[in-house]
Amino acid sequence: MFLSAVTLAATIKPPSTKETNQYCFRCHSMATLSYRDEATGIIKSLSVNPEEFYNSNHKNLACIACHSKDFKNFPHDVTLNNENLYCLNCHKDEPKFQKFHFHNIESTFKESVHYKKMGDKFTCFDCHDPHSFKINARVNREIKETVLYDNHICLKCHDNTSTIKNLSGQLLPALNIAHSWLPHISLHWKSVRCIDCHTSPNAPGVSHLILSKEHAVKNCVECHSKNSILLQSLYKFQTKRERDKEGFINAVILNNAYVIGATRNYYLNLLSFIIFGIVIVALSVHGILRWKSHKGNFGEK
Repeated sequence: MFLSAVTLAATIKPPSTKETNQYCFRCHSMATLSYRDEATGIIKSLSVNPEEFYNSNHKNLACIACHSKDFKNFPHDVTLNNENLYCLNCHKDEPKFQKFHFHNIESTFKESVHYKKMGDKFTCFDCHDPHSFKINARVNREIKETVLYDNHICLKCHDNTSTIKNLSGQLLPALNIAHSWLPHISLHWKSVRCIDCHTSPNAPGVSHLILSKEHAVKNCVECHSKNSILLQSLYKFQTKRERDKEGFINAVILNNAYVIGATRNYYLNLLSFIIFGIVIVALSVHGILRWKSHKGNFGEK
């Protein structure tokens, strides 16, 4: 007995996202797939690592959810090379993304030093590779991993003088020279992110207002204090319970790093003030007794 076309169609499962993407990955998973940008002369990779993609924030999307459906045809039409993708076409108006303040991100990004210097040449994709990007600070409890991951985004350009020159037309000094004022540079770079000093901690959501070196944080007290700005940036997504446990004022920092001035214990602080007070009182009493004794001896004479 033959099934009707409608019944047959209903019994055939549509291909999954992974199965659909597999057609793209047949070519685009090749590490050497690339082309030379005629405008800049820069070699641009077209390779996508499937393992990284399926660990990224976009892992549930089909390639053609972002890229034109015309890419289903192979070989691809050459006009598709001018495809104009913009992250906020999806992220700005989706109700589930409202809590991330993408409207604010768009406006602050255009005030950032990157956009002011390079304009439309600098886009979201220069920092966030959509094929591998994943939220880190919000979900990752391992602060060291977050620092390493986020700093790599900055260092892939800023630690490469030729890349910076191609992008900005300027030859900038090496990072260790530009940050020579900072004590123990390597320890700072392992413990805090570039954006913790080069953005404003007061911006709602995640700040994309990247500040110039003239406006970056250089006052040590900004981090090394009870009200460390790190609590508003790097550690902002840690829970209050972690922050307050065992009496430590900034316990959430203490769990991951030793930040002089920020990782203090309330009870030890209180004890030190009590001891200091006792010492002052003892010295005062001792001084008064010595003065009275001296006065008495002087009167006898």
